[in-house]
Amino acid sequence: MKKIISVILASVMVLSLCSCQGNTSESFTTTTAPVDTRPEAPNFVGLSLEQIEMRYPDLRLNASYEYSDEYAKNVVIEQEIEAGERYDDDTVFNVVVSSGSKLIEIDDYTNRNIDDVETLLSKQGFECVVVYEEDSKVTKNCVIKTVPAAREKAEAGTTVTCYVSLGAATVMSVVPDFTGLTIEQATELATENNLMLTITYEDSDDAEPGTVLSQSIDPDTEVEPETRIVVTIAGETASSSASTTINVSLKGDVAGEFQLKYYIDGTLQEEKTEIKELSLTRKISWEVSGTDVHTFTIIVTSLKTGKSGTLYEMEVDFTQDPPARDHHDTFNANIFSQLLE
Repeated sequence: MKKIISVILASVMVLSLCSCQGNTSESFTTTTAPVDTRPEAPNFVGLSLEQIEMRYPDLRLNASYEYSDEYAKNVVIEQEIEAGERYDDDTVFNVVVSSGSKLIEIDDYTNRNIDDVETLLSKQGFECVVVYEEDSKVTKNCVIKTVPAAREKAEAGTTVTCYVSLGAATVMSVVPDFTGLTIEQATELATENNLMLTITYEDSDDAEPGTVLSQSIDPDTEVEPETRIVVTIAGETASSSASTTINVSLKGDVAGEFQLKYYIDGTLQEEKTEIKELSLTRKISWEVSGTDVHTFTIIVTSLKTGKSGTLYEMEVDFTQDPPARDHHDTFNANIFSQLLE
């Protein structure tokens, strides 16, 4: 009996030991986190689409575009999945790509004074190069055309070539015979032949006072237009040629493009016709001269409305020293705004 009890106790002890050992093994069990073996996203910013395709031919890109002054055309500006992030094999990379600088439309500068055009192009961010050529249809110093052409679009910083008129090809003037003519007759004849006179005086008992005794360039000589010829007038008391400047100040709130035409005694001075952008012009100056009484007129036309009106009309008596002026109450400081209505 004692032998049976001993066997039973021994069995219980073995079972208890096994049970204790099993519990100890469970309390020290550990687990290992899975390793993310997916590839990391590259840094696309600053790379062109061509470079990305060469370096990462298996990646799928979805590109959207926007203007950029910082990045060149076709270069990635930003990416949706940041560099270093993990991605799957079927991931589509959304990137923003530069379209280059924003395109700017070139205005129509035809028939506008090159000084104004250079200023306006600079304000738009363009560079300006001027090329002069003869043109009988476009006023001297005004734009014939631009390259790129008007209404075309170009990036800021683009060089715009302005072709500017030198006027018509030079046609030589033939010097008339002024001898024996009065000052008025000589002046009118010189104007008809696109020549200019300088008057000097000399006592003479052989010629009628106030008539031409001699001239510095012989008759029938071919000279360039606006050549100045010195004519000598008989008599010290004859009226002398004088000059003065007509200055017109414009209001600071006036803006817009206007054509200005200049007239002497009702005759259009075609070589002076010009187009002005009034936001860039605050003063108009006209140097005039003569030996008698003449009327000077400035007519303006709005390029926007087509309306015309008189800005200024002045009578100048060049026989007085200094030349006497009479405005005739025809100066209209509001003409520009009136023509825009």
